[in-house]
Amino acid sequence: MIQELLAYQETDARLRAIEQEISGSEERKKTASAKKFLDGVNETAAALEKKAKDLSALYDSLAAAQKELSDTVREIANAVEGCEDTNAAGYLHKKAEELAGRLSGLESRAAALTEEMNGVLSSFAQLRKKTQAAKEQYNEYGRKYKELKQSREGETAAVEKELAELEKAVDPALMARYKAKRKDKMFPVLYEVKGNMCGKCLMELSMADLNRLKTEEVIECDNCRCLLHK
Repeated sequence: MIQELLAYQETDARLRAIEQEISGSEERKKTASAKKFLDGVNETAAALEKKAKDLSALYDSLAAAQKELSDTVREIANAVEGCEDTNAAGYLHKKAEELAGRLSGLESRAAALTEEMNGVLSSFAQLRKKTQAAKEQYNEYGRKYKELKQSREGETAAVEKELAELEKAVDPALMARYKAKRKDKMFPVLYEVKGNMCGKCLMELSMADLNRLKTEEVIECDNCRCLLHK
């Protein structure tokens, strides 16, 4: 039974080589890269939109505070002009200077906010350009990737046909274990024991595992999870 599974694995190696060639192709990488960007673009756009709204609300709040302070400064200035009391005029003048300083601070914050808002708008523009480029890349390389897979369909089908025939000679339970490992991207799946060590990871097997190999054709390595045989 082991020889039959080894023969299956040898043929399966040809199928895996095709899979790896397709998976490692520039066509697949470019398609996957574009898809990853496009999958996340809505989230990025939403984050930029929220930031723009928050900045806009803050700007409106600052603008309202600026207007209120400006009005107050003007009122005090008018009051100073008509004030005959020197002490009162001095107080009002000092208050006007204090408010003017606060107003200047608000104007600086508003200017910084405007610059930040312009940065968000620039990010939106860049995102639109990148999105368009990603769509074009996805369409172009998606088509090439599809063509690449189609070009190997005949070869893949031939190997899969061989595997279907070879599978008939393997115990179904053992075949199921093999396919489960293969599905988890393990390959090779089946290794020969080297002395008292796993043929893949070289971990020393326990006496219990070695004894199991005397009665069982295949065991599983506790460390790397591959299938082992004598």
